[in-house]
Amino acid sequence: MKKIVFMMAIAMAVTSCKKDDKVVGKDKDGNELIVNEKGDTIPQTETNNEVKTDSITKPEVVAVTKGADEKYSYQYNLEIGKTYPMNLSIKNTQSASDGKQSQKMTSESKKQIDYTVKDFKDGVYTLEVKSKQYSEKMTDPTGKSISYDTSSAKPANKDIAVSWSIYKAMTGKTYTMKIDQKGKVVSVDGLDVIKKSILNSVKSQVNAEEFKLFTQIIDNSLNKEAISSQFEETMNVFPNKTLALKESWSDSQKIDKGPMKGNISMKRTLSNVEDQHTTITVAGSQSLKGNESQEGVKMSANSNANVDGKILIDTKSGWINKVNLTKKETLKRTVEAQGQSQTMTETATTVTTVN
Repeated sequence: MKKIVFMMAIAMAVTSCKKDDKVVGKDKDGNELIVNEKGDTIPQTETNNEVKTDSITKPEVVAVTKGADEKYSYQYNLEIGKTYPMNLSIKNTQSASDGKQSQKMTSESKKQIDYTVKDFKDGVYTLEVKSKQYSEKMTDPTGKSISYDTSSAKPANKDIAVSWSIYKAMTGKTYTMKIDQKGKVVSVDGLDVIKKSILNSVKSQVNAEEFKLFTQIIDNSLNKEAISSQFEETMNVFPNKTLALKESWSDSQKIDKGPMKGNISMKRTLSNVEDQHTTITVAGSQSLKGNESQEGVKMSANSNANVDGKILIDTKSGWINKVNLTKKETLKRTVEAQGQSQTMTETATTVTTVN
């Protein structure tokens, strides 16, 4: 019995020492000295430092990271097995006036696409891409509307029915796309099955000449180049360089071919970086002019547009959380003939949102 009590006392003493090290003296600098578990006499601050070092956690891996130079870099940080949505909506309102009469037309298109991460190897993500839903609605100057939605029944209107059939044939189908960590598309596979499904769905609804035209359109829109361009232009909004906070970068294009000539520019700014969202503001402009004469008739046009809005990127994954861009355009066209002239003014507002 005495032996058991003695062993319990030793165990309690050892536990007590681990919880509260006993001070055995001070060094020449006045630091308190203790005996550690190894039996060494050391300053008490060393033990505290060891505890602090052990308690430090590794920083979370994120897509938008801040370097030692205070600049931010970007690369996708997607999770295997997770699905990332891309819900795109484009609303357009157009009006035209000759000073006496005016007309108004509206249109709206929506599409929903899911990207599921299947694998990540050697810096390349393998994504399974699935089309979920497409819809479009158009209203003419008289107020009459036509529309289709792949989530609803096939429309009775022949022209709209063909559009519905094309997108319905895509809905639920998947293809594989591989992208690197910067969002550049490496490969696209599995489009042939989707093309075949689309053409089979419309073949009985059009004549031979129309079917030939549809085949060309599908071939031009469902290929690696077209899919890559659409993904990269929509989803990759961060430049391939590091950025300081509030730093801007611009894209500009000079239009010198065709009847309309001028400049288009777009400026983006890294406005804010938070734990949840990284904010990029967008501001752009367009200025185009053109003149043309045919058989005594002189025609001139002047187009000006501005774009502004914001893009929110998920700081952790790098995926787009939200986009809201508004483009406002004014086009003036003047026709002069036999000493008389008429000017038509057209305005258009296009609102593009993602997710």
